[in-house]
Amino acid sequence: MRFFLPIKSWSGIVLLLLPISLAANAWQPQKLLEFTTASCLGWETSGRPAAGYGAEADSQTVIMFRGRQIGTRHRLTIDEKATVELDVLDRSGRPTRFVGSLFSGFGDPLLLMAVNSGCSLQVARRINYTEQGQAIDIDTLDDDLAPRGDPDLLNPPLQFSERDADKVLKHPGDTPPLRVAIVDSGVNYLLPEINRRLARDDDNRLVGFDFWEMDDLPFDAHPVDSGFFLQRHGTRTASILLREAPGIELVPYRYPRPDMSRMQALIEHADENQVGIVGMPLGSNRQEDWGAFERAARAHPHMLFIVSAGNDGRDIDERPVYPAAIGLDNMLVVTSADDFVRPAERTNWGRISVDYLVPAERIEATDYSGAATRVSGSSYAVARVTALAARIKMARRDRHATDIIAELRRRYGGQGVAALDWVSSGYIADPLAGAPVRFATLPNLEINFTQPVEAGFVLPLDLLVLDPSWTRATIEKTVQAAYDILRQCSIVAGDVSVRVFGGDDYLRDLSTGNARTLLEAANTAHATVVFARDTLMQAQFTGEAFGIGNTRMRPWLANSVWLMPDVDDPGIALAHELYHVIANNGAHVEGAANLMQGRTRPDSTALTPEQCHLARVNGLANQLLN
Repeated sequence: MRFFLPIKSWSGIVLLLLPISLAANAWQPQKLLEFTTASCLGWETSGRPAAGYGAEADSQTVIMFRGRQIGTRHRLTIDEKATVELDVLDRSGRPTRFVGSLFSGFGDPLLLMAVNSGCSLQVARRINYTEQGQAIDIDTLDDDLAPRGDPDLLNPPLQFSERDADKVLKHPGDTPPLRVAIVDSGVNYLLPEINRRLARDDDNRLVGFDFWEMDDLPFDAHPVDSGFFLQRHGTRTASILLREAPGIELVPYRYPRPDMSRMQALIEHADENQVGIVGMPLGSNRQEDWGAFERAARAHPHMLFIVSAGNDGRDIDERPVYPAAIGLDNMLVVTSADDFVRPAERTNWGRISVDYLVPAERIEATDYSGAATRVSGSSYAVARVTALAARIKMARRDRHATDIIAELRRRYGGQGVAALDWVSSGYIADPLAGAPVRFATLPNLEINFTQPVEAGFVLPLDLLVLDPSWTRATIEKTVQAAYDILRQCSIVAGDVSVRVFGGDDYLRDLSTGNARTLLEAANTAHATVVFARDTLMQAQFTGEAFGIGNTRMRPWLANSVWLMPDVDDPGIALAHELYHVIANNGAHVEGAANLMQGRTRPDSTALTPEQCHLARVNGLANQLLN
């Protein structure tokens, strides 16, 4: 006998479990917990799942993680309509966790109970379905096995506000917004900032699709393990795309993990809906998964596909990742760059298979909940280059895939020559570069020494003020204090120019790629001091110096010092960082009174004669002193 068990009501929808047998229903949820707990309590003596619960042993397999056995999985049959799995996870041969899971006869996950080595309940999860068998959400259950907190949504209804719909349907002029697709785990279309940017047809229906579950609700949900837990990824990549390409409409696709042959239908759907640029922050090690994609991409040469190199920390020329290693004329492969214009830690590279290094570490994104977060990895390089390609196409709508690729090579080919050790085409230092960078010049600062210096080595400075929290008075005091300290080496003040930044907000923070846009626009003639807003570098310091010696891979940063508003003792910090640059030496020294300790201190300002000699010799050689 089959029946549906009502669970609860949500948004007017009655939620039901999948059709299961009476015997299977008896396991929901108390019996599953009792079975899992009894198995835990009796494991030391029996070494097998608890008997007497109406389930018959079927099979036993090893659970592997990163090439190492971490436990065993016992599969038990209730009847033809349901099964139970007991995972026994261990460490050093001793069980540490018992996880019981209930599945329908079709393999759909229903319930999970996890107990620790003391046989106490740790986690209880339940997946709720509609009568049609569509998973709606996942409940976390408390110790009484009642729902606790808000459920994890899987397929909530998609509704557009009338005002947003009006905006989409009334295009300015004769040119509709450019449609750009992202193929990922879906998006959280409940977030207003995502919802209002979704592409819709003339009947106000979503242009996009869930090719995983084959419905029109591509919601951000990537089940992991047995399906009871979720990763949320697509909202983050989509938020970066939408921020960096503000004139586009988003076409979201949930990728077809159960059947990758559906990639052909996905590409055809995108083409039929006027999508010419497709971002794909995904991949796998299985070449056979990507045959349909390859055939469809070759059949649509006007469409541009931007794909991830992956995050395995390996050379994909030697150990391929797909689809990155396929090699298509209408495909770009990108990876994330670190602060030294190398592949970021754990990201992939390939001098043949990968086209560009792109800064995509610690960049801001919107996560599934709508909160701001920092993200890193090649997926986010895909989002940034997809946005860049979209802006190129918006400037000339007749550009197709090969035209956009040619334009990128014209702009960035060979840029950052050191990048060619890792990728085939170069380094896209700042995908947002292009808007005017303006500076307002202020009169020279008045730097007055309390004691005159008869002769010295003159140090001129160019100051760039990026953040208004750096006031003129603070800057004058900071620079004066730094010169007073360097005076012990007979390094004296030269011309000091001050320019206040006026441009895109993202350039106010220190990051390797963005600094290229800023410093090339500033075109400074002397050692440069940048009073920044914050640092986005992976290793974060409130003061940072870039001499010739540590900027071989990023020469645009050479001879610059960056200070953040929260730096301690800014005058001492500036003198410390300027010494690094002038001496072209990154070493720190011991000695409580010395300026060049690893951490600046209020009373530590002394420099030895040897340190002063090094600063004067290298400062003259590198034309920072005269």
